[in-house]
Amino acid sequence: MGLVRKRQLVQMKQLSGEDRKTYLETLPTTRENIEELFIHLNDCLGEEFCKHDMEHTIKFLMRKGIHVPKMMTWLNENGGYCDCEILKTVEDDWEEVFGV
Repeated sequence: MGLVRKRQLVQMKQLSGEDRKTYLETLPTTRENIEELFIHLNDCLGEEFCKHDMEHTIKFLMRKGIHVPKMMTWLNENGGYCDCEILKTVEDDWEEVFGV
C-alpha cells in the first residue's frame, strides 16, 4: 500500500496567523481567485451534474489567466480531482481553515 499524503489544507488547520499568511503567499493564485472558483463551480453545478472532469475549473482558470498546471496540481494535492470533488473536498477544507 502506498504512502497516503495528508492534504495541504488539512495540515493548515493546525497552523496559526503568520504560518497561514505564509502559506497563502505560496498558493498558485490568490485567495480571492480560489474563493471565486468555488462560487463559479457552485453556480455551474447547480445547473447540471458533474461530468467527473474539470471542465468548469479549467475554463475558469483560463478565463482568469491563472497558471493551469500549477493550480491543477494544487487542487489534486487537496483532493480535487473533478469539479464536484473540488467543492466537496477542497472547498469544505478551505472553509474549515479560513472560515469563509
